[in-house]
Amino acid sequence: MNEIESGAPIHQHAKPSADDNLLYVAIKYKAAIIAAIVLLLCTGGGIFFWMQHQKTSEEEAALQLSRIASFLDRGDYKTAINGTGKIPGLKKISDDYSGTSSGNMATLLLANAYYSIKNFDSALKVYKSVSIENKDLVAAALAGTADSYVGKNQLAMAAESYQEASKKAENTVLKAQYLAHAADSYQALNQLQKASELYTRIIADYPGSTGAALAQRSLWKISGKLK
Repeated sequence: MNEIESGAPIHQHAKPSADDNLLYVAIKYKAAIIAAIVLLLCTGGGIFFWMQHQKTSEEEAALQLSRIASFLDRGDYKTAINGTGKIPGLKKISDDYSGTSSGNMATLLLANAYYSIKNFDSALKVYKSVSIENKDLVAAALAGTADSYVGKNQLAMAAESYQEASKKAENTVLKAQYLAHAADSYQALNQLQKASELYTRIIADYPGSTGAALAQRSLWKISGKLK
């Protein structure tokens, strides 16, 4: 996926919410332990416990994620997804460290890996489950959803997801890029008026950008076909 390669920051260190912490516990521990930890949360010492626990979980997730990087780099996506030997794959990291920054990143990378092997249904499911705070990475997940719809030839849904990605993104280059993809999807559907409106908007909102130049070129191509 190009969104990650386009300059959006990869690692986030925002603290997860209390709900994320409780979800992690519900997955990781048995009922009796959950009750004890919830009791601890009612005390001052519980806050310190959670801070230390979350720090440890993030460090473990980051380490596990680093071991997968080489598989992704050489395009061995199936191994990246499932892991090998003692190295857990993205699927397990995502499941085991849900709520940590690296665990959430593993989820996004897992969706990208599914997309790369053309498993569009699995990619869609995982993209829609991504929970991450950085807006450009949220936009990347939405764009990945759109790419997966394109892979399934569901272009109307792709166009909608690309537009949502553009709204969410903070990076203006990405905003223009996602809008251009939405316009291209409408053009492929022969909905030329919608495509024209988006191309015109890109030119107006992002003058001088590569996206604006490409939009202008596409607009010229369809201008004679517009009613």
